[in-house]
Amino acid sequence: MHCETRIHNTSGPSGGHRLIATGPPKEGEAYPHFVPSVDPDGNEISGIRLPDVTVPLASYTGWNLRHPEVGAPERLMSLIGSTIPFPATEGERAATGDPRRSIAARYPGKAAYLDEVSRAALCLIDAGYLLPEDLERILAQSARRWDLLATAPEAAAAQ
Repeated sequence: MHCETRIHNTSGPSGGHRLIATGPPKEGEAYPHFVPSVDPDGNEISGIRLPDVTVPLASYTGWNLRHPEVGAPERLMSLIGSTIPFPATEGERAATGDPRRSIAARYPGKAAYLDEVSRAALCLIDAGYLLPEDLERILAQSARRWDLLATAPEAAAAQ
């Protein structure tokens, strides 16, 4: 296979462009990798932030490391993201050393969480990014996600 790709040479003396005429490119000098900026929870801040990211219960990535048993552990799993749940309580957060705030510290309970999800979804509906009929499905999925990830009793929110 032969391909041509223009890349910006940031390390060369002229700072100009060069042509890669071998595809796939052969190993050579390093080039910069650009990744999206993230918020304190590790969620990307660019693009349209859906309610799952605006009102999070976890850190979400668009990538996932390969398990050594699968082979090639230094490579990423293609098209498979990760969900890394927040600790349910501040006690769990302290015990694990997780730097992210717990679910209990973020939301006083399921109803408050779903109210925030609803507000976030309504903003996207008003902006034309979601359809009004999406709201019910988003709230149902968010309620299931709460039941799965926020395993601490509602009273734990007082911690």
